[in-house]
Formats: sequence, structure tokens, C-alpha cells
Amino acid sequence: MGRYDGSLRMSTPDTPVLQVRVDLTEERMILHTGAEVLGDWPLDELLIRGEDDGFHIRVDGEEAVIHTNDDPGMALEIGLRSASPRLRRQMAARNR
Repeated sequence: MGRYDGSLRMSTPDTPVLQVRVDLTEERMILHTGAEVLGDWPLDELLIRGEDDGFHIRVDGEEAVIHTNDDPGMALEIGLRSASPRLRRQMAARNR
């Protein structure tokens, strides 16, 4: 499955932006910052929306926004169904 580099910010104000790596494996999303694992969740436990500023991910009552180096590729890989018009166009172009 895929590996994507990007940034993560929490939806709460005044939180730092973290550089992350997103690893998608068999139905799981694992977030790393450097050698540290920030989280490891089954994809079916995550609520993910594709917006213009990145993926809005809700898990455990918290929301974070992840922007990757390949948002359309990640969206297709996770089977994203809710996306902004811009991201949907990028996904469609990737499928051609």
C-alpha cells in the first residue's frame, strides 16, 4: 500500500504543524513523525473528508487535518467518497 509525506495540524488553535508520514497498510492508517508513531487506526474507525486544505480526519473525538504530497493518490487508495470538487477533479484525472 502507499506511503505519503505531509503535514498534520490539529483543529484546535495554536497547535504546531507536524511533519508526518502516512503509511497505509491492510485497512490501517499509521501516522509517523520521525521515528515516533503518532497513531495507528483501522481505516473503518476513521471519519475522513477530503477538503481543499487537506484530509479532515476525526478519530477518538479529535479532528486533525492532514495534507500530503499526493492527496489524489491517497484519496483513491483509501476509497474516499466525500471530497471537495477540486480533489474530485484531481482523482478523476488520476483515473484516466
